[in-house]
Amino acid sequence: MLNNLFRGKIQEYVQKVQVFGDMRRAWSQHVWWTREVIIGIAQGLPSTTASVNKLLTNPATMMAVFEPYIGRASSAKLESLFTTHLSMGGDIVTASKAGDMTKAQELTKQWYANADDIAREFGKVGFNEEMVRQMMYSHLKMTLMEASLYLQGKYPESIVEFDKIQAEAEKMADYFSQGLTGLTI
Repeated sequence: MLNNLFRGKIQEYVQKVQVFGDMRRAWSQHVWWTREVIIGIAQGLPSTTASVNKLLTNPATMMAVFEPYIGRASSAKLESLFTTHLSMGGDIVTASKAGDMTKAQELTKQWYANADDIAREFGKVGFNEEMVRQMMYSHLKMTLMEASLYLQGKYPESIVEFDKIQAEAEKMADYFSQGLTGLTI
């Protein structure tokens, strides 16, 4: 009986640790494919559509990690909000590349409003809404900087910014994993 209890605790711990890996993978793919889309739009690459299509699978991948902990309804709402988040980001880059800064600025305001919606939804399932908002705002600010640098042809600086985005994505992944599992790794 003690062996079964011990085995069950080990399985539970392993499953929780797996959440950290799955969450980091989802967030890493989120920022990686976002960069691929930025580059594709900026360069007019024929691979852009394929990159956008791959990026738009990310919300489902991410919410597959969340769903066992927050339920189907909340994960579906967040999946929709993150899909909008990704689409809006591409639209901002497209408007910026075209030189339509009025449209880019309006879309950016909407992007931040979407981040507020994401933070509110996470707040409803037990995460600190203000903490999520701050992380999302930082993520948006850095992604805008990355895209701006790339569109200006400042490729090395864009790479440096992406490295910061990648590090932040890992912190965001760990924050959410800790909140879901109660583990601190």
